[in-house]
Amino acid sequence: MNKSEIAGAGMAMEPEGARTAGEGPAAARTLPARKRVAAVVALAVAQWASPALAQEARDATQAAPATQTAQASQARLATETEAQPDPNRLQSVVVTANKRVEKLESVPMAISVLSEETLQRNNVREIEDVVALTPSLTQASGTTAANNALFMRGIGTVSVGIGVESDVSVIIDDIPIAVQFQAFRDLADVSRVEVLKGPQSTLFGKSAVAGAINIVTKPISGPVVYRGSAYYTNDHEWRLAASVGGRMTDTFGMRIAVNKSDMPGNFTNLTTGEKVNGSSGKTMMAKFTWTPIPNLDIDFMPQYNEQSNTRGVTAVNAFYRTTGSAANGDLARVPVDLSTAYMNGNPQLPATLVLAGIDPTNPDNRSVRRDFPTGISSRTTGTGLKLSYTLPNDAVLMSISSWQRYKANDSRDQDFTDVPTIARPGETRFTVGNSQFGSYDIRSKTQELRLVSPDGGALRYVAGLWWARNEIDRHFIRGFCVAPVRCAANSPSSPTNYYTDIYNVNKAVFGQGTWDFAPTWTLVAGVRRNLEESGFNYERSFYTDQLDRSTFVPGPVGVDVFSSSGNEDWATTGKLSLQKQLNADWMVYAMTATGHKGKAYDVTSGLRASAAFPVDPETSRTYELGAKANLFNNRLSIAATVYKTDFEHYQQNTSFVLPDDPTIYTQLHSIPKIRTKGFELDANMLLSANWSVNAALAYTRPGIVDWKNGPCYQDNTNPAIGGTGLGEGGSLGGWNRQCFPIRAGATTGIQDLSGGVFPGTPKIKVNIGSNYDMRFTSLPFRAFVNGNVRYQGDYQTNINNDPRSVNAGYTIADLGFGIREAGDRWRLSFRVNNLFDRFYIPNANASGPSFRAGPTSTSPNITVDSWVPPRDVFRYFSAKLDVKF
Repeated sequence: MNKSEIAGAGMAMEPEGARTAGEGPAAARTLPARKRVAAVVALAVAQWASPALAQEARDATQAAPATQTAQASQARLATETEAQPDPNRLQSVVVTANKRVEKLESVPMAISVLSEETLQRNNVREIEDVVALTPSLTQASGTTAANNALFMRGIGTVSVGIGVESDVSVIIDDIPIAVQFQAFRDLADVSRVEVLKGPQSTLFGKSAVAGAINIVTKPISGPVVYRGSAYYTNDHEWRLAASVGGRMTDTFGMRIAVNKSDMPGNFTNLTTGEKVNGSSGKTMMAKFTWTPIPNLDIDFMPQYNEQSNTRGVTAVNAFYRTTGSAANGDLARVPVDLSTAYMNGNPQLPATLVLAGIDPTNPDNRSVRRDFPTGISSRTTGTGLKLSYTLPNDAVLMSISSWQRYKANDSRDQDFTDVPTIARPGETRFTVGNSQFGSYDIRSKTQELRLVSPDGGALRYVAGLWWARNEIDRHFIRGFCVAPVRCAANSPSSPTNYYTDIYNVNKAVFGQGTWDFAPTWTLVAGVRRNLEESGFNYERSFYTDQLDRSTFVPGPVGVDVFSSSGNEDWATTGKLSLQKQLNADWMVYAMTATGHKGKAYDVTSGLRASAAFPVDPETSRTYELGAKANLFNNRLSIAATVYKTDFEHYQQNTSFVLPDDPTIYTQLHSIPKIRTKGFELDANMLLSANWSVNAALAYTRPGIVDWKNGPCYQDNTNPAIGGTGLGEGGSLGGWNRQCFPIRAGATTGIQDLSGGVFPGTPKIKVNIGSNYDMRFTSLPFRAFVNGNVRYQGDYQTNINNDPRSVNAGYTIADLGFGIREAGDRWRLSFRVNNLFDRFYIPNANASGPSFRAGPTSTSPNITVDSWVPPRDVFRYFSAKLDVKF
């Protein structure tokens, strides 16, 4: 491991009692360095052009300090090869949550770690798989992957606009991504994932107000090794990957990894015969490390990714009317005759036409009709440059620079059918479909200077300077409206056509110290002072045939053109913890920390003049009590945490639809106060030398503390009384009974959601995994069997607390087995995901079409449910081959 990896690269699995981080062997090769490099590059390019095999297992050895001679390296390699990990003890886990290498059991904060072994065993491909294995994480799925959001301890940011940052930061090899949805892509060549729970703003800055996910790719270490992997499932998903990496000389090492994947999808588009709700990706990552002079390491890390994602297509899976009233206790479902149903009550759109070949009453319906794509295609290019210099006192001074550009095109079929739903000007017959599409162009630059003290001594510290600039351009077109019609926001199909750009520049100074002020007491204190400058430009028209800048004509300033720049936001965040080592086995701690996320802008298609002013920053404060232990001679490790975190001025985009209008509208809210509290438990057990078990539990209770003007939900069992437009108890007719006019005579309603449930997270989420190795003394291979069971309870999916938007709980079990060569040169594994074929619906309020039980706009409403199934809602089988040489 070179010095940059020691000071800030990531986390490693270290055998109990093995060398300290920073030591390790280097392997001399017999070929001249120039020929070796040329051969490796040629092979990597060949693998990229015609993908072979790849998913990397853990490198067993560490890279040598540059000051070691080849002879010393070889001697050390021989010595350490003989020192195998103790099979009767758990391996120690090393993390960098505090931007320095520390053992997990010594860090006074809640961290969940997915090791490379866990990632490989569960065939983890993307961030959604990480969420499934980590109880403290949940995910909110939007209309496309660009609207997805990660939740930590029940808190995350759902946003369809570029002016609202996430609450959970994602960092890859010390470099944070600019926008959270960029993380929804293939996780190529990943070694470990650290899930840092609670506010992490002190060391990781803005967008970590609720937590951070630290992704560490595989390091350059040991002799050159070639690895490959091939994966295939019975529903035609495939993955191919290859990598090569290692130390070429004492002063130069490299690693190149490529992979390609394709998941066709679990829906069938009857219009085209193609599969949708899938994804595919192609990734190349490289690392080059060079030690030009003693004590200086230079790491260069270019990367490239192409991603195509068709998720977000919804299928109708319930079709019924309701009668009676929940208040009267006689609410009932009534089946609907498809021949009498019409989309939006329009006689040109009978259900038998728009849903031809589809059974909308089938709860697991997987057939759709679409004549316009839904999804997002992206391309990411970027690089990182890390310089690490070891000072005479063994402190490390680091410079970490990055540049990244993300370009994407997204689209969505807004009418959910392949039948035209819009008439051209002067015509009554429908000839145009309702769709939306747009583009993203995101440019990010970062620069960090970091000073890391030596590991020894009673006082250890990390200090640094941070600078980052993000620029995001967005073009978006929705609906259909062309001249000679006068187009406006309230025109049919709610047309819009806008260009907007956001920028933010962040500057910060930060520091954190760890002080062993008594033999068994440790104090950790940190502070960050941050300055953010931000602004935006916005131009809109409503003519959807103005497809590019050359034809685009915005509306008047102050009505359709807004801008704001130079908005400064100063913030100070901090962290303080006190820990006590009770004995050799147990440690307890108390910790508090604050988080801060900058100002937000409501730059969506519904922008009004008032939105030209930014929404207040979001802040958080957490209190955490925890205990960590290694028991039974390090055969059982436990980490338990209780916490409470308050968020003020929480920034949230709320999406909603109106009656007989499938268009999805959004509005940015600043919720005065929300809170999450709960309990978490992580445990790892070594039952025998070849049988391990891991378990994790999260009890999470996020709630709305104060929000008196929350959004309402529709309820046609609350009819208007007489001609007042008001329903039961003075509530708005057609809306829930807690929804009252925002002012007398208004048709816009609000409800007091104080004390309500914050959506998106079940109370209970559990994950249990196990692996058993079978060794045969007379055979050159071993067998293994592993399994994983995860459970989550029911949970609310809509912030308006609609009781119909509750997802039922479920339990999913996976089973794996296979054989591997004793030296691990090859491994053949098989897996059954969703072993018992347990059916579940993860998103009870997915958007879909509107229907009425008759060909008029006043015909009775039909309740239409839609869904987007996750990868494992249906049982599937997979086979995987891993090789190395």
